[in-house]
Order: sequence, then C-alpha cells, then structure tokens
Amino acid sequence: MTLAFAEGGGNIISPDGSLVFILVLFLILVFVLNRILFRPIGRVLDERQTLTEGAANEARAARRSYETRLAEYEATIRQARAESYKRSEQQRAAAVEERRHLIDDAKQHAHEQIERAKQEIEQQVVQARAALESESRQIAERISRTVLGRTVGGGAD
Repeated sequence: MTLAFAEGGGNIISPDGSLVFILVLFLILVFVLNRILFRPIGRVLDERQTLTEGAANEARAARRSYETRLAEYEATIRQARAESYKRSEQQRAAAVEERRHLIDDAKQHAHEQIERAKQEIEQQVVQARAALESESRQIAERISRTVLGRTVGGGAD
C-alpha cells in the first residue's frame, strides 16, 4: 500500500475508463451466459422436474388404479365364496332332506315287512295249533287203542 501512494499518490481504487469497460463486459457476459447457459439448464431442469412429477403422478394413479382393481377383485372373490358356501349349504340341506326321506322310506318298508312277518307267524301259529291238536287226538286215539284196546269216545269234548 505504501507503494501505491508513493507512485501516484492516489487511491488504489480509482474509477477510470477500465472500470466502465469491465462493468459493460460483465453485463454482456451475464446476458450471454444467461441466454446460452443458464436458461437452457433451467429449461432442462424444469423439464426434468415436470417429467419426474409426471412419472410420480402416473405412479400414484397406477397405484390407485391397482388398489381399486384389487379391492374389486377381492370383493368379487368374497361374493363368489359366499355364493359357493350358500350353494354348498343348499346342496347339503338337500342331501340331508333326501337322506331323511330315504331313512323314513326304509323305516316304513321295514315296518311293513315286520307287520307282514307277524301276520305270517300268526297264521303259522294257528295252523301249527290246528295241526298239533289234530295230531294229538290221533296220537291219543292210538295210545288208547293200543293200551286199552278200545277207542275212547271223543265226540263231546
């Protein structure tokens, strides 16, 4: 600093024509750089931002669409499952009813067969008694003829 005072005896920062030239050159460079470099970079960054936001929005929309379709699919599955259970329950109820009818028919058939068998047995008992009674008289007559030598009167029993 002392050297600058010694030479010119003036201030180091002195406004002269070179300062104006530098200022004009600076403004021109700012304008040129703004046109050539900063605006295109700004546009590229804006496009990039737009594309990024657009992709993010598309992703969100796709996710909402997926979630909606998934909910519809799950609702359809639940409904189909409920209908399947309902059909299965109806078939089971129909099978139970059919089984009950078959069992009732079988019981009725067995009851009828038992009644017929009882009637046949009663008829056989009546026939067996009549046959036994007839045979017992014949045997009694033979025994009395053989033992007594005469016939026993069996007219008025």
